[in-house]
Amino acid sequence: MFPLISYILPAICSLIAVGWYTLVERKVLGYIMTRKGPNKVGYMGLMQPVSDGVKLFTKEVVVPMYSAKWPFILCPIVSFFIALLGWFLYPFSSVEMLFACGVVYFMVVAGMSMYSIVVAGWASNSKYALLGAVRGVAQSVSYEVVMALILLSVVYCVGVLDVHGVKMWQGSFGMWGWVWLAELVPFLGVWVIIMLAESNRAPFDFVEGESELVSGYNVEYSGVSFGLLYMTEYASMMLNSLLSACLFIGSNDIVMSLIGLSFMFMYIWVRGTYPRYRYDLFMMFMWKCCLPVVLVVLLFELQVLYIMV
Repeated sequence: MFPLISYILPAICSLIAVGWYTLVERKVLGYIMTRKGPNKVGYMGLMQPVSDGVKLFTKEVVVPMYSAKWPFILCPIVSFFIALLGWFLYPFSSVEMLFACGVVYFMVVAGMSMYSIVVAGWASNSKYALLGAVRGVAQSVSYEVVMALILLSVVYCVGVLDVHGVKMWQGSFGMWGWVWLAELVPFLGVWVIIMLAESNRAPFDFVEGESELVSGYNVEYSGVSFGLLYMTEYASMMLNSLLSACLFIGSNDIVMSLIGLSFMFMYIWVRGTYPRYRYDLFMMFMWKCCLPVVLVVLLFELQVLYIMV
């Protein structure tokens, strides 16, 4: 019974946190734009996520006449389920389930999330949605190669594929050793860009470009279906923030939670600060700038490990 609770509890807590994360985002964006965020529903607007959720989940679900009906309906459900699968990697000391190949599992979940965008864009039978899905596939090819190399470098340094083991190693040694300079300084900036693109967030929200694609791959969704896609995005942002703190900084649970919150704030700050990047320039930047930097640092790490062994 208790192991089952430890499997499910992170997913439940993440769902509860998603609602108030949206409130924090709207509040912070309001202050960035010199205006107030939500402040009418409940004390200081604390019940605004509940109000939005009730309104969204009680609306009618409209299925376009010429859409592929069953893929259109099932895609948000599968997408939401894939986002929750990632929370099994919950790298805290109190968790009872540990994946021996947690880093590989994270890469698989991150790759599967793109299929939901592709299916949603194709099943909608809308040109705007399809263009958003095509953009998503093209950008995922460019950044997932770099993401795999960065994770590979972390695995080479630590020597394990377990996320919990990576966290413990980083907390005990990585901050003071040569790995801090060889890994964190060049890799963390590239990793932040990759996580922004992975979560489809500004300035790399190409699949949801409002100015040119109306709303992108989810333009035909409404009600519960749109709510599930919306929650999928924010649950992925929270998971990426937590794993970024684990993979690159580590330390104990409290410090890692604070660092994860800093990454979550970074998502909001970047959205309120930077304009959308151009689509072709992003892929050129990944292939011509980020990939060479990551390859050079990875080769340097392999050389140092070879000398040490």
